[in-house]
Amino acid sequence: MHNTLLPLILSLLRDQTGGLSEYELMQMLAEYEVFSDFSEETQLALFQKHFVIMNALYELQHQLWQDEQLYLEVSPLNIQIMLSVKSGSEQAIIISETEKLSAYYRDWQNFENTDEQEVINLLSHFWQKYISMDKRESAFEVLELPPDAARQAITESYRRLAAQHHPDKGGDKEMFIKIRQAYEILKI
Repeated sequence: MHNTLLPLILSLLRDQTGGLSEYELMQMLAEYEVFSDFSEETQLALFQKHFVIMNALYELQHQLWQDEQLYLEVSPLNIQIMLSVKSGSEQAIIISETEKLSAYYRDWQNFENTDEQEVINLLSHFWQKYISMDKRESAFEVLELPPDAARQAITESYRRLAAQHHPDKGGDKEMFIKIRQAYEILKI
């Protein structure tokens, strides 16, 4: 399936030197009535609009890099065409970091096979993960670790602190529970 939004989105992005958020881009596209097929205001319709935009963006990202050595940054808060200021290998690494998202959004079967219930499940999973981000920060603090600690460091810190605060060894029961909860949050 060919995404008819590609030329329009490319034109809008070339006119915006400071970049756009996905919301701003969606508002601009609404002026062109390109979403007339998605007139319902359901979660599925919103997902479909989002998918069509992201499909176009990742297709453009791929095309711009191959044709012009330009990098299209794609994130919900900043969509922007950038001159390639990094070496080819550095730029390839940046692009490969987004490869899973790109592959998902460039596959039209993901669009066609997603129904209302699956969108509800996706949103539920997103919100659970989003809410747990605050818990993760606190969990790193409880385990006395930086937020970028590796899995092995998490396990080692947990074992050390759990042994230190274990109630059977004269430690504080409440602190031991906090340490265990922090470990449960971070081991996922």
